[in-house]
Amino acid sequence: MPARSRCRPGSVIAACARCGARWPAATSWPGRPTSSTDSSGGKAVGSSLGRTDATAGSTYTTSDVVATAIHERTRDRHLLLLTDYDGTLAELAPTPEAAVVADDVREAMERVAEAPGVTFGVVSGRRLPDVARRVGPAAQYVAGLHGLEIVGPGTAFHHYALDPVAAVIASLLARASRQLAWCPGVHLEDKTYALTCHVRQAPPDLGARALEEFEALAEPLVEANVLKLLPGAKAMELLPAVDWHKGRACEWIRGRVRVATGEPVSIVYLGDDRTDEDAFTALRDDDILVGVGERPHTHLIDWRLAGPASVGRLFARLARLRAGLPAV
Repeated sequence: MPARSRCRPGSVIAACARCGARWPAATSWPGRPTSSTDSSGGKAVGSSLGRTDATAGSTYTTSDVVATAIHERTRDRHLLLLTDYDGTLAELAPTPEAAVVADDVREAMERVAEAPGVTFGVVSGRRLPDVARRVGPAAQYVAGLHGLEIVGPGTAFHHYALDPVAAVIASLLARASRQLAWCPGVHLEDKTYALTCHVRQAPPDLGARALEEFEALAEPLVEANVLKLLPGAKAMELLPAVDWHKGRACEWIRGRVRVATGEPVSIVYLGDDRTDEDAFTALRDDDILVGVGERPHTHLIDWRLAGPASVGRLFARLARLRAGLPAV
């Protein structure tokens, strides 16, 4: 099977030179569902499957189709099921504190985490203690700050670059708080080792200006290779400028699971945002990549689900299939 194209946006504002647009358009390759490009520029999934989770003509695939395909492709391997949190497990909310996992999604998450031959984990941009508290014991592995901190059974990872930037982030937070005080609805999320500017509650035009000012404020630190800038959903985040991201975190977790199980391990990764493209790009061609919602606008994914409710239905069906129970 040919390798996936690795083309993706190179910066926050630069267009993708290969694809001729800010985000890549869809492609297809042998062995993957035939695709067409949807109105948002992302990969429409499975026109040959003919079933959707949304309205007729939607580019989303039903959860049962995706679950069945995952089961068929991984039945002879250990399944490492990794997912983002915001927008994937939990609906996006006006503030980070308000984003919670719905009860039915949580129940399905707990069932699939207990299914035979499955290891379940969450890879989030949130601080590790925050996301661990929100998902509870169902997650055997939890990665925070896009994989810069990870905990799992008998193991932990804390990137060496985190501690040195804490003082830099504290100083930047103080400056950004003063400089962006003019904008209603701006929320600065202090993650100790990272800083995110959220504008979801700001008027759109003012929010866009606030993000531009936040980027300009951080520019000297970005140019000095102290911090790097990550765009998100109506947000912009500053992290340590190191070559570590969600994709490398997934591989780090895979290595521990392979040793623990003694089996070949396939990853199924679910994500909804630009930051998840690092995982989509880094993972192997025999892994399975599932986009959630209208983002990410990428041709790297295998399927696209409508939102967290569809993710919950995927988990519920996959749990039954892995347990050898009839699908309902």
